[in-house]
Amino acid sequence: MNKFIIHNGSLIIEKELRISPLNRGMMYGDGCFDTFRSYKGKFFKLEEHFRRLIDSANYLGIETPFGFEDYKSKILELLDASKLLDKDALIRVQCWREGDRGYYSESTQGQWISSCSEISGFKNSISLSTVSMRAIPSEALERKYKLSNGLNYIQAAREATKLGSDDALMLTTSNIVSETTKANIFWVKEEKVLTPSIDCDLLAGITRNSIIELISRTKSLEVIEGRFDLDQIKQSESIFVTNSIRELIPVSTLDSTKFDINHVLIQSIKESFEEYKLQNLV
Repeated sequence: MNKFIIHNGSLIIEKELRISPLNRGMMYGDGCFDTFRSYKGKFFKLEEHFRRLIDSANYLGIETPFGFEDYKSKILELLDASKLLDKDALIRVQCWREGDRGYYSESTQGQWISSCSEISGFKNSISLSTVSMRAIPSEALERKYKLSNGLNYIQAAREATKLGSDDALMLTTSNIVSETTKANIFWVKEEKVLTPSIDCDLLAGITRNSIIELISRTKSLEVIEGRFDLDQIKQSESIFVTNSIRELIPVSTLDSTKFDINHVLIQSIKESFEEYKLQNLV
């Protein structure tokens, strides 16, 4: 079956697309992207995903030639052509700057590609290993945008795989807990939910922010954002990670430390998020 993509607003068959290998996305990672999930043709906080993509392009000085409604209609067109309107799907939107070789370019024009694929099942829990690769400091590269050059994540993921884990826990250059290569991280201790604050060189994900909002509404629970070291997270009762594709997944082990993947608070948060998500699918 043909695989479809949207290229600069036009639906085409992927194998028919011709792109020069001498593009700035390939040569320098000069671009940005976003990934999100379609729930049988509906979306959770799509406008927030769109705004983050536009903010990322603006940060790079790349113009955006479309608005939200056009963006959404093209995604639905892509899902329809791919026969994924009635299935859960992963959608990735990629942009890179047009222009020639050299680090500096005056170009503000971008190439835009949207692709999709069916989502398969996920594990009930994952394992993490602390890796030597550090999170990029915000002083070196603004962390609130999804930028194309992910070499530090790639190296961290390689190290975690060699250690036999599903994902890597990354620390800051000052040894503070930051994030994993794929997700934001939370942990539970004494009726409190803790998570690194945004000054810990992390990408504050849309699902992360939704979880914090939900917990903050609960009088019996307290969420604490702060700067924590590795020992503090290892002394917790349970750990979970969040992102827009896998939503919320418990962590079974961090290095050699085991955690309760069926903790009552995690189950409660998961149920609350599921209800909140269903109420906000559009």
